[in-house]
Amino acid sequence: MQPYRRFHPHYRERLALADGSWAELRMVRPEDAALLRDGFERLSARSRFQRFLFSKPRLSEEELRYLTSVDGEQHVAIGAVTWSPVGKEVGLGVARFFRLAESPEVAEVAITVVDDAQGKGLGRILMDRLVEAAHERGVERFEFRVLAGNLPMYKLVQALAPCEPVRDDDALCFSVPLPTPARGGYDVLRSLLALAAQGALTLIGPTCRWRMMPRASPPASYGAEARAP
Repeated sequence: MQPYRRFHPHYRERLALADGSWAELRMVRPEDAALLRDGFERLSARSRFQRFLFSKPRLSEEELRYLTSVDGEQHVAIGAVTWSPVGKEVGLGVARFFRLAESPEVAEVAITVVDDAQGKGLGRILMDRLVEAAHERGVERFEFRVLAGNLPMYKLVQALAPCEPVRDDDALCFSVPLPTPARGGYDVLRSLLALAAQGALTLIGPTCRWRMMPRASPPASYGAEARAP
């Protein structure tokens, strides 16, 4: 008999964000493809580059299927939505992890919050819930990436979570152990997420494995912003 999991297919949680607005968290479903497409179109060019490591105008149908066809075990995705004045569901963000086939205790992590929903604490909430869901499935470490050449942020990450990164194309891959539920305190992960919001880190995760995607230079303003401590 499997132990109880909070993050099951019917998980829903309604909560207030820092600005007093409401959001609902739930597991991503295949029928969320249109919601994901609309959310992607609301991302700025800088946010798109931060998420995918290259300038990307749109998500293909194949990518939408990949990002919404989650099995809840190897690929877990938690979405955040709100509602328009006419009651239409609107996507705010999504957090996901993808367990490595060769090391299922390790997962690549990706968190994206649309630009108009940033600064409200949603990224922190999604990170916390993702850590809980990962613990339920035996995940012990999250992997994330820093753009290569970003020396100030490389040094800052090393101070927060010392480890030897692995070079992966245009990024450096770091591996961070998850805090145990008993200890609490996701300070390192929250600090890393704050850096990601500044453009310092690129929490890209599963889609990084799709090497057939085209690569291009970042938006003109990205370099200066990403290097600001």
